[in-house]
Amino acid sequence: MDIISKINDINFGVTTEFNSKYLAPMVQNLLFKMENEWDDYNEVYHCCNLIEKVKHNKDMHMDFHIMMKEEKYLGIAIINKGNIDYNTFFKEPIPISENNRDVLIFNYFHISQEGRGNGQMWFKDIIMPFYRFKNFKTIYVKSSHQKVFSLYSRLGTEIGNYTTSSDNQLFERKGKIFEITL
Repeated sequence: MDIISKINDINFGVTTEFNSKYLAPMVQNLLFKMENEWDDYNEVYHCCNLIEKVKHNKDMHMDFHIMMKEEKYLGIAIINKGNIDYNTFFKEPIPISENNRDVLIFNYFHISQEGRGNGQMWFKDIIMPFYRFKNFKTIYVKSSHQKVFSLYSRLGTEIGNYTTSSDNQLFERKGKIFEITL
């Protein structure tokens, strides 16, 4: 993993190699949901399925952004790039006018309790400039986490809505799609 920024005692790194330890913040959030506000949606399972789908498509690639304090994983964010198969990420077509190689898909942005309060800075001041420097033009974000809608709205434009069912069809999850220009 390459460390791309260090702020206070937190390291922010990126790698193209997956390690199951990176999922620790997502697992912690899932445990919190199980004990408090279960919504019948297992992000860990869905994230692992997406990782496998992308791994089997030689034209798409993933970057794993990691937030760490000492040896503890506090956050994960996944960026998808390459010749993107949009059907992998979106059920309905979205309006994308850029060259496919200029586009990034951002998803699975999870921060554990210990890392909370760093999300906006991590995304806006570390991840976005990292890809701007690499000449990418746009990040598309699909999220059903309502607490981050305001962040994505400040940074970009809402371009779509979607509704999906939870794993056992018990709940509806409402989400939004955002376009963020780099």
